[in-house]
Amino acid sequence: MKKILFPTDYSETANNAFKYALQLADSKNAELYVLHVYDPPIISGPISPSLVDNVIKRNDFEKLEQLHANSPILKTLRSELNLDHVEVFFKVKEGLLIPEIQNAIDQHDIDFVVMGTDGNNASFHKKILGTNTINTISKVKVPVLSVPKEATYKPLEKIIFTSLFSEEEEETLDQLVEAAEKLGATIKCVHVKQKNCESCIKVYERWKERYKGRPVSFHVFTSDNIEKAIMEFIHSEQPVSMVATIQRPKSFFESILQKSTTQHLAKHLKVPFFVYKAENNNKKFE
Repeated sequence: MKKILFPTDYSETANNAFKYALQLADSKNAELYVLHVYDPPIISGPISPSLVDNVIKRNDFEKLEQLHANSPILKTLRSELNLDHVEVFFKVKEGLLIPEIQNAIDQHDIDFVVMGTDGNNASFHKKILGTNTINTISKVKVPVLSVPKEATYKPLEKIIFTSLFSEEEEETLDQLVEAAEKLGATIKCVHVKQKNCESCIKVYERWKERYKGRPVSFHVFTSDNIEKAIMEFIHSEQPVSMVATIQRPKSFFESILQKSTTQHLAKHLKVPFFVYKAENNNKKFE
């Protein structure tokens, strides 16, 4: 059974992503782990050991998890979608968001993370905002699905896969194509060509033969502005169900303004954005 981790701060953006995560868990018969991380209480001045003990008791995690499980907001969202049957586990942790996400991934053998993002509002002051989603994409070892505030859940029909036309991507593309065939979806594999990339051309020619007759098509562009070319293609293909890519320590994404286009796209897309990890392709989205 798949295991999905959903970090939340109960903001409007996160609640929308929670609905998406619930429906995704239902469609994949997956367990959903809802994680809320909060800052530890600050205790200053001379205090007695008994007072410290009382503070610890008031922060009993099991009671907090029960409170979150019975949150009126989440109960209402589940009822509205008729998804009370989806198995949901609530986890409350004191500490820093990214380390606690990493701990939860290890503890529960999580397959992928779903997070809400509101990249259009840089001043957004809640925990789950564009920056934290981007940090999670960069630092965790499992794939991350970024769900924009505007996104609504829909069955996968059209997937755009941004590609380097690299042999190392073949395993991931195999997984995507296999999933697309099961779901009745199509994949648009898009590549922005760089100068003197002979290996890319060889991979492109080989892939056209390898995936002949399967639900994937290849689209190649030449442009000095990689980000713009990708975004224009995505917009021209609307409606798009999901955009997928692979994050590497170094790739063509990082040729844009010294920062990753993967990160930039995650902040500006209006459709869910799924990021595979180059070092961990054994985790599947399907």
